[in-house]
Amino acid sequence: MVNNIFKKGFESVENMKQEQQASKGNGMYDFYVKDKEDALMRFLTDEPIAFKAHTIKVGKAPRVFVCTEDENCLGCKQPDSFDMSKPNKASVKAAFLVLAGREVERDEKIDGQPTGKKVKYTDQIKVMVRGVTDVANIQMQKQKYGLLNRTFTCSKRGVKNPYTFDRNDDCPQGKDPKFWSQGALSEEAINELIEKLPEKYREIAKGEDGFYGVLYELFKPYGFDNNVGGEVEEPTALTRC
Repeated sequence: MVNNIFKKGFESVENMKQEQQASKGNGMYDFYVKDKEDALMRFLTDEPIAFKAHTIKVGKAPRVFVCTEDENCLGCKQPDSFDMSKPNKASVKAAFLVLAGREVERDEKIDGQPTGKKVKYTDQIKVMVRGVTDVANIQMQKQKYGLLNRTFTCSKRGVKNPYTFDRNDDCPQGKDPKFWSQGALSEEAINELIEKLPEKYREIAKGEDGFYGVLYELFKPYGFDNNVGGEVEEPTALTRC
């Protein structure tokens, strides 16, 4: 077992360094909305995956980890990230895969290495993790209009208030109709979106579970290596990268 953990030699150090740098491009960003903000989005999964979760700080950014709900759960043994005197209690979370329409600017990277340039991105696949109140609002939208056959504007009004979701009836000006017109996404559009995923998730999305398979792969218990290293878009309570 020891021989499987350690690798001998200077060349091994360099190889592991390159593997680690390459893996940093395999993360996914969290979909979030700040107070007094509106964000264009559409759902790529019709139902959430639900799980008990711990929010634990990794560096400066809190992240979500699955609670295994047994005596071996390392998350249960961690202190509360916001009050070290309290235990880290698990809460119910639900995750959706979504397409985010807003434009963001990030440092360009090639094979995990920064190029020194800034690049603007839009129409990115992200993961949205919410609690039970927001999920109830999403379920209401599904019952009224359906989730996969239209786009929504997600808004937040008040720091402690939940997200609201308002349906859109037309393709927003300047957006690609392939992704943002009303009606279900075409097979061509879905295949194009899959290519937008980090490389490690593309084959998963093409499998039997589709986009749900990506969600199953994203979330792991605390203490498991899940390739979540790298920079984050915004340090929120639900940030993944």
